[in-house]
Amino acid sequence: MESWKKLKLGDLFERVTRKNTNLESDNVLTISAQYGLINQEKFFNKYVAGKNLKNYYLLKKGEFAYNKSYSAGYPMGATKMLEKYDEGVVSTLYICFRSKSDLVNNEYFKYYFESKQYYDELSKIAQEGARNHGLLNISVDDFFDVQVILLPIKEQEKIVNLLEKIDYLIKKYEKLLKEKDKFVKSQFVEMFENEKSLTYPLLTIGDVYNFQYGKGNKIPESKGEYPCYGSNGQVGYHTEYNNEDAPIIGHIGAYAGVVVWASGKHFVTYNGVMCKLKDKNEINSQYGFYLLKRQNYVNNARKGGAQPFVSYDMLMAPTFRKPPIELQNQFAEIVKQIDKQKNLLEQQKQNYENLKKGLMQQLLTGKVRVKI
Repeated sequence: MESWKKLKLGDLFERVTRKNTNLESDNVLTISAQYGLINQEKFFNKYVAGKNLKNYYLLKKGEFAYNKSYSAGYPMGATKMLEKYDEGVVSTLYICFRSKSDLVNNEYFKYYFESKQYYDELSKIAQEGARNHGLLNISVDDFFDVQVILLPIKEQEKIVNLLEKIDYLIKKYEKLLKEKDKFVKSQFVEMFENEKSLTYPLLTIGDVYNFQYGKGNKIPESKGEYPCYGSNGQVGYHTEYNNEDAPIIGHIGAYAGVVVWASGKHFVTYNGVMCKLKDKNEINSQYGFYLLKRQNYVNNARKGGAQPFVSYDMLMAPTFRKPPIELQNQFAEIVKQIDKQKNLLEQQKQNYENLKKGLMQQLLTGKVRVKI
């Protein structure tokens, strides 16, 4: 069996500096840890790029981009391959590159970069260079000097084939989970947004909830076991917790208006708004949660300019019809049963994700070889 090699990234890839000079594309892309290179407007629900797209890099399908910004789960930045579109434009802060060698299978290196096998090399460069605004001080030359593990091309193809089969199963379970969520939404509409609902008492959200704003203007530094929800999602772990179940609405920033469920002893609030029911005998907590999710908090927050926010007035104002508590409880029971089914699907999905992670750790480092 042919041995694996350790080569510089620059031995296998070349930089892409192609500019969007003639405005060939207006598809502005951003790197998402979960979705890869994705349309910026679709990801943020708002167009946030600069107006002059001529100076952006024009990226073609199959080419890569490295974002040297720190993000949750990606302390050394993220490298993604353009898959969803034929082309798109990215900020010149990204380092873009493409294969220049027939020893490279692009799909293999997509998985390689996803596995973060190159992080040890990057950390040697960037350990003294983190800046306050989140960008890592990694030069283009240093990036292409990073060493990567190269397996024989036939072995790369075998690994890709195996990992793609696991990805297919993961996506299958993701689809099933989305179908469960769609079913719950359809039940909500069928039970509470019909002609009969017009006969129910009319209330505002502020009539049934007290709103408690989280404190702090920076990500908490404390480490602990309780996930912390903030303006940019789950931003870390804390040593304290809120001892109750309640919806939380993102208050400011990228997640402004996003509604999540915070289980007691699971979340602390940071720049999020905790919604506390005034009378649990009048509103079922699960019904209330879905009621909040159906408000246009996200869309309204996007009107807040460069830094979206959810104001107190926005929280208080929406109106709704209050159905009988018995009907609310019936809906909550449906949610409970669907949640049980989702938990099983989540566990099966997690099993495949763990399998994929373990295989990437073994196969992409050459620790375990695939027979050709």
